[in-house]
Amino acid sequence: MEIDDLPYEKLKLLLKEDHQAISLNLRVAALFLVVYENLKDLITDKARSFFTDDWQIVDGKLEGKPSQKYLDLLRGKIAFRACGDFHIEIGAISSEDDELIDRFSAYRGEVAHELYSILFDDSKAALDVDLLFQVHRLARNIDRWWILNVEIATDGDWVDKEIDEEQVMSGRQLFLDQLVRVALKDVLDLLEEEGA
Repeated sequence: MEIDDLPYEKLKLLLKEDHQAISLNLRVAALFLVVYENLKDLITDKARSFFTDDWQIVDGKLEGKPSQKYLDLLRGKIAFRACGDFHIEIGAISSEDDELIDRFSAYRGEVAHELYSILFDDSKAALDVDLLFQVHRLARNIDRWWILNVEIATDGDWVDKEIDEEQVMSGRQLFLDQLVRVALKDVLDLLEEEGA
């Protein structure tokens, strides 16, 4: 049996050493996991830090001890969900953003558990790169919201200073931007060419 006689297109491409599609899907799948963990950490860590009012040294590291308000916030909920609700309450995200997070979380679970099928089953669509970009932008916006509305707003050194809000970003988000650029350089270059 020749490669061209196989009934599976994705497998044929792999066997013909046309690795462009599979390479892209592997890179995008990895980014789904990284972007999800960043979003989850960002949402939970910012809420936890907001409610932290006591600090202690544990195993040589400074560790925050959240207040009772944080524990009340979590009561009966998963931390990511409870902290997401808190972000809606304070205006850091909208209900549409929350729906995007839910959709992304479910899709990320599918990517993590169904990657083999996504890579080799012809009936499975390629990964949703647009969804990945949407959530990466959302994480950047959440990060910016906290810097502008909490960190800068409570730091007297920034009073009456002009700030280019679009340029505000934490080191963590800068690193993730660079990671996305490196992992998807070929896709981003193609999109830029098509847009020009």
